[in-house]
Amino acid sequence: MATSVISAFENKKIAGQVVDALLGEGFQDREVQILDGDADELMSEIAEHGFGKEDAREFADAADKGKTLVAARVPEAKLDRAVAIMERFEASQGKGRQGSGTEETVQVVEEELSVGKRKTANGGVRVTTSVSERPVKETVTLREEHVGAERRTVDRTLSAQEAEAAFEEKTVEMMGTSEQVEVRKEARVVGEVALTKESKERQQTVKDTVRRTDVEVEEIEPASSKRK
Repeated sequence: MATSVISAFENKKIAGQVVDALLGEGFQDREVQILDGDADELMSEIAEHGFGKEDAREFADAADKGKTLVAARVPEAKLDRAVAIMERFEASQGKGRQGSGTEETVQVVEEELSVGKRKTANGGVRVTTSVSERPVKETVTLREEHVGAERRTVDRTLSAQEAEAAFEEKTVEMMGTSEQVEVRKEARVVGEVALTKESKERQQTVKDTVRRTDVEVEEIEPASSKRK
């Protein structure tokens, strides 16, 4: 068999603490509730818990004065425990009226202004390189050699030594040469653009590298042309 107990507390905060305490002691949600509504609704709910009209009116008047009602419908075996919990909170309310009860605090919140800084782009310089071509013309004088053979009539007496050498077989070669045009290109740095950024706090120099290619020149001997 279930029995109901109802108590009136100063405000909803304390009433909520009472409900939490009851639940913490093992009471079920269905057994504990906060009564709310107008006077007629409260009297009807209190009557459902088994209280008479006079008691219902007394609790409704307390609620009308700003108090919050907590009702617990519990088994007979748990009734004393529920009453003890409610009486404990009722006693703390009495102490509060004497100056040593619960208190509420209102926080004072103050905003602080935090000023930072961030960098934004305000313009700059863009340097773009491009490659262009222009025709150039150089005049080079080339020399060519041509080899020829000419027969001549000669009447001269040879010495014994010259005659001995003259009758030896031998081959005499003479090569002509011709100059060919050789073109090479060489890249040279003729100017530069240095990008720098300065501020009041520090000075910064931008350093970079430039490419350079080296050209090796190698002479190649022409192949010999032999004639027999």
